[in-house]
Amino acid sequence: MSPLDYLKSVVPSMVPLVGADLLCMFVLAVAGVGRDVIVFTGFIALAGALMAISFAYMRRRSFYQSLDTLITSSEHPRWLADMVDRPTFSEGELTYDALSAVAKSANDDVAAYRRQVEDYREYIETWVHEAKSPLAAAHLMLANLEETTVDDASYERLQSVGDELKRIEGYIDQALFYARSEALDRDYLIRKYSLADLVNVSIKSNASALIAAHITPVRKGLDLTVFTDEKWIEFVLGQIIQNSVKYADAADPHIEFSGRLLDEGGANECVELVVADNGCGVSAADLPRVFEKGFTGSNGRTHKRATGIGLYLVKRLCDKMDVGIDARSREGEGFAIALRFHTNKFHYFG
Repeated sequence: MSPLDYLKSVVPSMVPLVGADLLCMFVLAVAGVGRDVIVFTGFIALAGALMAISFAYMRRRSFYQSLDTLITSSEHPRWLADMVDRPTFSEGELTYDALSAVAKSANDDVAAYRRQVEDYREYIETWVHEAKSPLAAAHLMLANLEETTVDDASYERLQSVGDELKRIEGYIDQALFYARSEALDRDYLIRKYSLADLVNVSIKSNASALIAAHITPVRKGLDLTVFTDEKWIEFVLGQIIQNSVKYADAADPHIEFSGRLLDEGGANECVELVVADNGCGVSAADLPRVFEKGFTGSNGRTHKRATGIGLYLVKRLCDKMDVGIDARSREGEGFAIALRFHTNKFHYFG
C-alpha cells in the first residue's frame, strides 16, 4: 500500500479531527487569545495528527506491502497466511486471523479432495486388474471352443465374440490409463528408444483390429531414435491406431506411419511422427475440437461407437509427457495425428 493510498483511506477519519481543531481555534478566538497563539495551537494539533497518521502507516506498511506482493505473485494464495508475519496492530491481526481461517479451510478441502481422487484412482486400478481375470478366462474358453468347433458359422461367431472381448479389454485399459494420468510422474521413465520399434510394438498390439479392417500399415522414415516412456507412448499410439481403424476408408483402407527430423541442429530439434489414415477426415469446423473431452463431431454421429475419450486422453498424456501433438485433416481426404519428440533428453528434466 502506497502512502497516497493509505492517506485516502484515512481521510474520512481525519474530518472529525480537523473539525475539532477548527472548533478549538474558534473558542480561543472568542476568548480573546492572540492570533499567533491560535495559529500556533492549530499548527501543533495538525502536526500531531499528521505524526499519528505517519506512525500508523509505518506500523502497517510492511504487512500490507507483503500481502499485496503475495496476492499478485503467489501461485497458491491459500498459503498467504504462512508467508507473512502476524502484524502488531488490531486491524492487521483480525485480517491475518481471517486469512488463516480461510486458508486452513481451503487446505483441508484440497487435502480431502486429493485423498478422494487418490482413493478413486486406486479403486479403478484394482477394478481393472480384477476385471482382466475373467476376461482372460473368457479368452481361454473361446480358444478351447474354437479348437473343437468344426462348423464354419459357429467358428465365425466365436471369433466375433473374441473381438468384442478384445474391445472390452481395450476400454478397460483406457480406463486404467485415464486413472493413472493424474499421477503420471510416479510411473514415468524416460529412455532412448527406436521409433520403428515403438511403432511396430503398437501395430502388433492392435493387429487384430487392423486385420479385421483389412488394413496393412505403411511405415516410412522410422529409422530414428526418440526419448520417451515406452509404456505410455505405446498406449498413445494404440489409441491413435484404433481411432484410424474406426474411420479408415472401407474400400481401400490404409494407415501410414512416417517419421522425420525437424529443425536439425537447431535449438528446437525434434523427431516428428505422423500417423495418417485415408478415412473420411474431419471438417474444418470440428478440427480445433477433436481433443476436447467427449467431442465426437459430425463423424461421431455416424459412427455410433465414438466416445470422444480416446483423442482427449491422447492429448492429456502427451501434454504431461511434454510430447508435442496436433491434428491435421481435410474433410474427405483423411485424418492425421503428429507427435513431436524432443531429441535432447535433458529437455525432459529441465
